[in-house]
Amino acid sequence: MNKITAPKAAATALGVLLLLLGGSAAATADEALVDEASVDIKILAAERYPSGILALSVAANETTLAEQDSADPLIREFTGTLPTVTVTDNRPDVPDVPWAVYGTASDFVKGVDTISADHLGWTPALADDYGPFVEPGEDIEGVVDDPASEGLADPDGRLLYVDWDQLETYDTGVWSATAGLQLKVPAAELVPGAYTSVLTLSLFE
Repeated sequence: MNKITAPKAAATALGVLLLLLGGSAAATADEALVDEASVDIKILAAERYPSGILALSVAANETTLAEQDSADPLIREFTGTLPTVTVTDNRPDVPDVPWAVYGTASDFVKGVDTISADHLGWTPALADDYGPFVEPGEDIEGVVDDPASEGLADPDGRLLYVDWDQLETYDTGVWSATAGLQLKVPAAELVPGAYTSVLTLSLFE
C-alpha cells in the first residue's frame, strides 16, 4: 500500500492587543500621590480549534520489553506491548480521504553498543471492532525470523492501522490500536545491559 501523503500543516496565532489610552506624562518625583484606581483588563479567547481536530495521542511515553524463554538457546527474545495509540477526529467537515498511523523505530542503544531496529517486529491489533473500513496493519517480523525484513527500522514506517473511509466511520469519533512488540537478537551478538530505542508514531491523511 502506498503511504498516505501527509497534509501541509497550517498554524494560526491568536493575538491580544492592549491599547493604552490616556492623558499626561508620568508624574515627577516631587509630586505627591493624590488618589489611585484600578482597571480590570479582560480578554475572551475564542475556541482554538473551532472547526475540530484530527489528532494522535499515545497512552504512555514508554514501554519495557521483558526477556522470555526462547525455544532456541542461541536467540535472546524480548516482548512487550505498545501503549494504546488513539486517533481522534471531531471535525464537523470530514474530507473523503483515508488516514493512517505509521511507526518506525531507532536502533536500541547502550553506550557504544547497539541493536539495530531491524531486529524489532510487531503485531498490530485494533482495540475494538470498528467495522470493515478500519483495519490493523500487517504483522512485521524482525530480521532474525525473516532475513529480508527491515523490521521496524523501515524509514518509511510500518502501518499500525488505517481508516479507509472517514465518511463511513465518522460517528465513531475515536479509534484506538496497540501492538505486540518482539525483539529477537542472536545471543552471541548481545552485550548485556539496558538498551533504549525510540518508536516514532505518525498520523497521515
